[in-house]
Amino acid sequence: MSLLSAYNQKKKTVPELLSLLQDGDYILSAQALAEPVILLEQFPLLHQWGRKNLVFNSCMPVRDLGWYHDPAMRETLEHVCWFFSPPARKAHQEGLCSFLPGYSTNLVRKTFQQLRSQGRRPVLLATASPMDAEGNFSLSISALFEREIIDNGALVLLEVSSRYPRTHGDTTLPLSAVTAFVETDRPVPEMPKTTLRPVDEAIGTRIAELIPDGSTLQLGVGHIPDAVAIRLKDRRHLGIHSGMFSESLMELIRCGAVDNSRKGFHPGETVTAFAAGSEELYRFLHENRDILIKGGYYTNAPAVIAQNRNMVSLNTALEIDLTGQCAAESMGFTQWSATGAQTETVEGAQLSPGGKSILALPSCYTARGRDGEKILRSKIVLSFRPGTIVSTSRNDVDYVVTEYGTAWLRGLSVDKRAKALIAIAHPSFRNQLTADAKKYGLIF
Repeated sequence: MSLLSAYNQKKKTVPELLSLLQDGDYILSAQALAEPVILLEQFPLLHQWGRKNLVFNSCMPVRDLGWYHDPAMRETLEHVCWFFSPPARKAHQEGLCSFLPGYSTNLVRKTFQQLRSQGRRPVLLATASPMDAEGNFSLSISALFEREIIDNGALVLLEVSSRYPRTHGDTTLPLSAVTAFVETDRPVPEMPKTTLRPVDEAIGTRIAELIPDGSTLQLGVGHIPDAVAIRLKDRRHLGIHSGMFSESLMELIRCGAVDNSRKGFHPGETVTAFAAGSEELYRFLHENRDILIKGGYYTNAPAVIAQNRNMVSLNTALEIDLTGQCAAESMGFTQWSATGAQTETVEGAQLSPGGKSILALPSCYTARGRDGEKILRSKIVLSFRPGTIVSTSRNDVDYVVTEYGTAWLRGLSVDKRAKALIAIAHPSFRNQLTADAKKYGLIF
């Protein structure tokens, strides 16, 4: 059969493609901006057709689909999520989505062990860029979980969009590995640009002081990573090995701060697992062979990260307690996001020759009281409220940075680290934190 004939045979309409899903299937959606929206929008068809006992696994869903909040869909599927975003949080509050915890490097492996023990068939729904002359699609902006899911034998169903960039690394997907696909011209969703606040600027300045020429960077997305990147434009010979490739990292390449020449691992190449940003970023990625998008099981593995020289990982936190424990994904029993790759990048960076791990957070936040009044609260706390998940152990925490300073906790006793953390807390809370720490025997 010719390549064109095979292509046309696998090209389907959305209902035709979704009809391939069977009772009991375990359906995994590509994560975040790689989610196949055109396919997911039509999931109510599965309910109309009477499908039963499906599991739908999402990760950082971006589009808030109506059926996420429809109790009737529970007759068709169970919705679980690897990484909460606003749509998943809302569905969770409604009792229609449950969180599935794990590290970015083991989620696929452990999920597949469970689904196979239940006799379920794994199915990947993903977005890809069009097939090339050699018969290969590209997974485009994400191989984070998608590559490993495919390599573990999942049935592959694609939304192929002419607007998604063709990328390199672990993103190549031959037509022979695809069961069916639909064609669309849906654009890649864009991430809104951040507006930096004074507190972000202050934290960014302090973190940049910890990053010398020749460092290899892992930066996330958000106000603080963007503030740091702006302050690194005068550096030279920086490298990138980062779970996510963002607008700020693209700008560091363009201005010449990043050349990947001193990484000692994948020299000359930027290594990442997924990308998110603007249309300009997606154009930058298209056919860019200097950027490798590889599976998260590889990119985020501590042993792989450690092969880079002078690795600097930057992650953000919601709260830090006085022993150094980091809460980055929940507030009490409210699941906000996920561990993601934080634990792995914290460990990998510190195993790297000359490496360091940085956890950053504003010193305080404003909450609302029972009567709607504004209340200032510290993000550096004596202890976490009940239900709060520890994302990074106190045994692994290295640098902690707020707008008031930097605390290097590596190798410090509880007494010394508590004092160091109190010193970078908001001034309004230092006396109370000190008194509480003495009361409970953390400092003497």
